[in-house]
Amino acid sequence: MKSIFGRSVFLVLIIFISYIVFNNISWRIAARNFAVGLVYKKTSHGTAGVIGEYSFRIKEKGYFGEIGNANVTFNKYFIVEFIVDKPKRNRISIQQPIDPQNLVPQPPGGWTECPINEDGSIKEKYKRHKKKEQTEENQITGVEFSAQDSAQVTKSSVDFLKQHKNP
Repeated sequence: MKSIFGRSVFLVLIIFISYIVFNNISWRIAARNFAVGLVYKKTSHGTAGVIGEYSFRIKEKGYFGEIGNANVTFNKYFIVEFIVDKPKRNRISIQQPIDPQNLVPQPPGGWTECPINEDGSIKEKYKRHKKKEQTEENQITGVEFSAQDSAQVTKSSVDFLKQHKNP
């Protein structure tokens, strides 16, 4: 009787270890992308620590994740790393809060490389650069500019168009 119980426990232990090892290997070899995630909930679990819950969007679909770390801040944005074919498998990549307004717009499927450095600074090619026409004094209220805009509208161009209406 003891040998059957011992073998069963040993078999369950082997299956559990295999599952952990397989998941770790599959995470390392899988294609991963990056997205902006928002920590929307932070819960203290007594001696178990603090759990942060976050969400992010890929191809117009929302995904969620949890992180057990007191360093994540409620209502802040972070970079989330996810497996391309299985976005439900994800994690917060770098635990430095970011301002998504300083990044170029996120592609629908996420970035193919992390847009920020380990220290939390934005990589140069992912920085959103404002041109003179995009500064606040030249913007029209209610109009947003993005790096993908092909034509920029300024107050002076709108005034010019108002003065020279077609007959």
